[in-house]
Amino acid sequence: MVKAERILLVAAALFALPGTAGAKAHVDVEAAQAILAVQRLDGWLLAQTGSQNPVAADLVAPSGTTALQWFYFIPAQGQPTALVHQSEIAIFQEVSGSKVEYTDSRDLKKKLRTLLKGARKIAMEYAPATKIPALNRVDAATMRLVRATGVRVSSSAELVQFTKSLWGPDGRVSHYVAIHHLTRLKDAALAHIAAELRAGRTVTELDVQQLIAKGYEVRGLEGPPPIVAAAANTADPAYAPSPQKWSPIKEGDLLVIDLSARVAGTERSIYARLGWVAFVGDAVPEKFAQSFAQVAAARDAAVKFIDDRLQRKRVVKGFEVDQQARAALARAKVGELLHPTGHSLDTSLKGDGANLDDLETHDTRNLVMGAGFTVGPGAYTKGEFGVRSVVDVYIGRRGVEVTSPTQQQVTAVLEK
Repeated sequence: MVKAERILLVAAALFALPGTAGAKAHVDVEAAQAILAVQRLDGWLLAQTGSQNPVAADLVAPSGTTALQWFYFIPAQGQPTALVHQSEIAIFQEVSGSKVEYTDSRDLKKKLRTLLKGARKIAMEYAPATKIPALNRVDAATMRLVRATGVRVSSSAELVQFTKSLWGPDGRVSHYVAIHHLTRLKDAALAHIAAELRAGRTVTELDVQQLIAKGYEVRGLEGPPPIVAAAANTADPAYAPSPQKWSPIKEGDLLVIDLSARVAGTERSIYARLGWVAFVGDAVPEKFAQSFAQVAAARDAAVKFIDDRLQRKRVVKGFEVDQQARAALARAKVGELLHPTGHSLDTSLKGDGANLDDLETHDTRNLVMGAGFTVGPGAYTKGEFGVRSVVDVYIGRRGVEVTSPTQQQVTAVLEK
C-alpha cells in the first residue's frame, strides 16, 4: 500500500466517528482540511452554476435555490469564504464562513482572483481523464474562469468521499429506517399480488408500482419510481413500468422488484435500496432457482472479497469488486452482467463515493470506512429473463456490515 493510501485509511477511521463528517448538513471544514493536508492541496473550491453540481449544493447547503454562479472556497488553513452574487447573498447567511458579494461578471473575475490569491493547486469536482461522471460536475466555462487565476486544478474525489459520502451516525439511523420500510413494502407488494391472483383478479406491474409508491408517501419516504418487472421484462435491467408501458403479472412469471428511497425531510438522510426476485407460482422452476443461486453466490463472493481485504488492512478499489463478481458469473455461465456490480449510496441514490464498476467506468477510487454502497450483480438472458440480487453494505470499524435483508432463494409468491 502506498503511503498516501495508508494515510487516507487512517483519516477515514477518524472521520467516521460521531460528530464529524456526514453528521451535519454543511461540509465539515476540519475534515476537509485534514484531507487537503494529506494531498498537499491549497484548498477546495466548490462551484455551482445553475444546478449542475449537486455535490456543492449538498455540502454548502444554501437555504434556497440559486440561479447565479457562486463559489465556496475552503482553504487548507483558516475559515471558508462564499463568493456570491449580491442578489442572492441572503440565501447564504446560515452558511459558515465569510461572505463576499460580486455585482457582474467582471467583478466576479476580480474577486475570484482575490479569493484564490496565494493558492497554487486546488481541488474541484473536475477530472475528465477518469471518465467517471460523478467526478465531473463543473462546466468548461467555469474551469476556464478558475484557471485564468493561475491555479492548477486537481480532482476532489477523496474530499467528496470523506465529506458528502460518509454516512455519520444520523445518516446510518436514517438508512436503517428506510430499509425497514422498504422491506415492509416489498412484503406487502408480494402479498397483494398473491391475493389478487387467488381472487381471480388482474394485477399489473403498474398497479404494484403505484401501490408501493403510495406506501412511500404514507411512510414518509422519497425516491424514484419503484421497479416492478415481470416475465421477459426482467431481462432488461433498465426496465421500469410507466403509464405508457406495462405488462400484466401472470401465474408462471418471474418477478423482479427493486425499491430505492430515503426518509424525507431529514438532514443527511441516506438512501437505501432493496432488490427482490420472486416467482408467481407455488414452486420455483429449476432454471430460475439455479440462475438466482449463481447470482447470489457472486454477490456473496463480492462482499467477502471486500471484507477479506479490509481485515488485512488493504485498500479495495471499486473496479476490483466488479471484476470479482463478473468472474464468478462468467464461470457459472448463467447470463450476462449488463450493469456495474454496485454504486455508492449517500444523500443521493447514486452517490458520490466509489462505485463497484469496471464496465461503464474504470473506478479506481477506494472504498472507505464510514461510507456505503450497493452490491447487486445480475445475470440477464436477452428476451427471456434476468435475475439480480441487491444488498446494501456499510464499511464500519470491524469491516463489512450488510444493512439490508439478504435474499437466499427465489420467493414463491403462491406457495401454499
